[in-house]
Amino acid sequence: MSLPSRILPKIVPPRLGSGTTIRQRLIGKLHAAGDRKLFLLTAGAGFGKTTLMAQWHHHLEQAGARVLWVTLAAGDGTLPKFCAVLESALGRAGVSVAPAKMVTTEDSSDEFDLAAALLDALAQAPGESYLMIDDFHHVGDPATVGLVQAMADAMLPGLHLVIASRTKPALRLGRLLAMEDVVAVDGAELLFNLDETEAFLKARPDVRLGPESAWQIHDITDGWPVGVRLASRAMCSQFPDGKTARKCVCDSDNLDAYLSEEVIDELSPELLDFVLQVSVLRCFHADLAASVTGCADAAGYLAEILSQHMFLLPVERRDGQRWYRFHPIFRTYLGKRRASVGIDARPLHYRAAHWFIQRGRFAEAMRSAVLSDDLGLVTQLVDRALPPPHSLAQLGVFSRWLESVGCERLAGHPRLLSMGTWACALSGRHDLAEQWLRSVEQSGSTGTDAAAARHVLLLRALIATHRDDGAAALTALTALQALQVLQTDEPGSTPDALQDVELALRMRWLSVQGQHLRARDLYHSPAARSTRTGRGELALVAAATVAGVAMREGDALEAERIGAMVLRRARTIHGDRSLCAVTCTAVMAQAWYELDRVDEAREALLHCRTALRAASADLRLRAAQVFGRIMSLRESPQDALAYFTRAEVHFRAIGAHRGVACMLAEQQRIVLSYGDWRHARSMQTALDEIASTHADTDPQFAEVGAVVAMSRTRLLLAMGLAREALIALDAARPFIGAMSNGRLLAVSDFLQTRALEALGRRAEAHACMQSALAACYRLGLHRTLIEEGEGLHGILLRAGVGGGAALVEYVRGLMGECPVLESAGVTWPPIPIESNDEGVGGPKDDMPVPVLTRRELEVIALLEQSMSNKRIALTLNISVQTVKWNLKNIFVKLQVTSRYEAIIVARKFALCER
Repeated sequence: MSLPSRILPKIVPPRLGSGTTIRQRLIGKLHAAGDRKLFLLTAGAGFGKTTLMAQWHHHLEQAGARVLWVTLAAGDGTLPKFCAVLESALGRAGVSVAPAKMVTTEDSSDEFDLAAALLDALAQAPGESYLMIDDFHHVGDPATVGLVQAMADAMLPGLHLVIASRTKPALRLGRLLAMEDVVAVDGAELLFNLDETEAFLKARPDVRLGPESAWQIHDITDGWPVGVRLASRAMCSQFPDGKTARKCVCDSDNLDAYLSEEVIDELSPELLDFVLQVSVLRCFHADLAASVTGCADAAGYLAEILSQHMFLLPVERRDGQRWYRFHPIFRTYLGKRRASVGIDARPLHYRAAHWFIQRGRFAEAMRSAVLSDDLGLVTQLVDRALPPPHSLAQLGVFSRWLESVGCERLAGHPRLLSMGTWACALSGRHDLAEQWLRSVEQSGSTGTDAAAARHVLLLRALIATHRDDGAAALTALTALQALQVLQTDEPGSTPDALQDVELALRMRWLSVQGQHLRARDLYHSPAARSTRTGRGELALVAAATVAGVAMREGDALEAERIGAMVLRRARTIHGDRSLCAVTCTAVMAQAWYELDRVDEAREALLHCRTALRAASADLRLRAAQVFGRIMSLRESPQDALAYFTRAEVHFRAIGAHRGVACMLAEQQRIVLSYGDWRHARSMQTALDEIASTHADTDPQFAEVGAVVAMSRTRLLLAMGLAREALIALDAARPFIGAMSNGRLLAVSDFLQTRALEALGRRAEAHACMQSALAACYRLGLHRTLIEEGEGLHGILLRAGVGGGAALVEYVRGLMGECPVLESAGVTWPPIPIESNDEGVGGPKDDMPVPVLTRRELEVIALLEQSMSNKRIALTLNISVQTVKWNLKNIFVKLQVTSRYEAIIVARKFALCER
């Protein structure tokens, strides 16, 4: 059949380019519900609705289904034009409708007869039929809506409607929803996850970005598909560093043009004015929006914005109100648009500040007051709050505003000077904090002499801690202790936020010196009761420090147990990007990685990567160690080596010698892994130089000494000098003992095992391995066992058997596919597994439903389809090694030992259907 050139593009799905990212998780959801009547894809512009529908179109056709495609444009929503396009789509699919019944006019009311003719034609068509209608938001004609409603209501088992729209279709869906016959995919689901962002960038031959760029783009765009595309182009053309990446993307002319044409130009002048004004707020609800904009129908406007899916995202708050925020890229664009039309944001912020003040929300009021540039209002708020405040969310804005105001305007406001110093110190702006601290000391602005001394000493300790200057931090804390300001709380006393800071600093430095028990006792003392029960950010930072103490002790299980509770509270009360949540997330990433929950650790670090720039040097160091090792696993050793080299440069620039030593040690590990011991030897020279210049009065001297000595041991083992390696290891043990770090002690046992095995001292090697294995099991050191136990399978298996059933199961769960057991001279004892009705291994009847991660659920679903590890890796766009890690975790959680048993248990708990 010959079709008019204007009709053909409307009934042919768009071509999928070679660089298209396959939305496997969403296609899987649609496939799993393929028997449903109606599929709704609703989201704003650029969320990938059309691409997803076209990909599913391709899959359905390959499966033998009949798929009709209709793309609507402006003006196609009237019944005659809609029917003309639909008739062509039906004809192209081989479904004929009587021509006489397809004829209608603008004022025809025969849509029901028309629907009957269409349904009759579809009913006679054999097999499954999917009618895909793209851009349904162009349909405004009630007659056309009625026709589609009739098709949706028809009881044709083989007919399925798939509708993509920027707005919610005006269809009556109550009955279909009640019958669970509707599948909805909204904007939140259409956003790329991090893996999809990475897959998109890798598939683009025109995009030349490093492996770290994916998380930057994902963080900036929140996974908005078109935003990812435009951001990749912008960053590829300018190659920005981490600090300027967001500005590079948001200043893109292509991005501005897209948002103007696809979103803004379709708004009424009244709605556009409301959007521009309310977008000055980071988040808002109807009452706040009405107060700021002066619009009485703010709730109606918000409802209209939501109906158009215009980048308005929900924000969870505990006050029962419906809060929203604009997508960050869209909000930045609106800011530029607001400036171009001459809307002054300062009066809007002033109204917002007073709205927050009236409701006692001083943290939000402070931010709005600062942005209103009203010095009197800011001073009034500072006088009502003791620095540092309950919430730290506004400190970055506050410190930048104070810096722009200048010292001249602040000369008569000593309280602002003090508050500004805390703001700079807590937001990681250390140089500026020291400048302001000198001004505070000169002005004597912090009150009484004792109070002033307390402020100054705490600030000095905080700044030194952030800079990783242990000697200066301990000097300030020792002087502070002499003031005896940390006193037992009296009933009814007001909790002191400065106490939270002091407590966190003291715990941190006690733990650094190996005094982990004293650090924990300090937190659980009566004097710290208000901190333990506090809800403020600083109290939760102190709680996160307790998890950090556990990680310094090498106890990943305890760190995860404590950190999970703190992280949940921090996110619920203060949000994902708060200082307390970021601090706890960085600690949890270390624990998750050690527990071999690699994907969770990676996602956690990527989520808070930007915020970590303002964290202490210690947190940045630990995060860099974990992230680099994950990069070595997920990307390649070469990428990880380049990453650790850049991190070394960063720590050199800020004078953090411990960070430099750790980054050199990580590079040396990678270099030795592929046998380049000559280059590793030059790195050892650099490490020895750091150790020789590091003062033994520094409380972190022990860690530097341990890192350098253990690196020398690795090098000597690689060179075949086992006796010299044992001597080097003896030099490391005093440092490890001073740190009281169980993980480093286990690593030293692994290294000693290697040296003893090389010397043929099997009995001593076996004893060392049993010690290391027992420590790994007790402390949850899964990755330590996997990494350090590589190449030691035989002795590791023997040590596991000698340790009893618990260690046997532990080693089996982590090692996965092992060499032939007979070659190691051992036989595994049988592990009892309850039998289920099908006669295979499975969980006990009272076993709770296993909790699998999103990635593990994806793997188990593909496992059920009898896919190999390689096939699963290709489908999920991950490495085969990552598939193996997830399978090991699945086996442990499901209490099984084989792929078949995992499938049986997964079916029992319906895990494959999630």
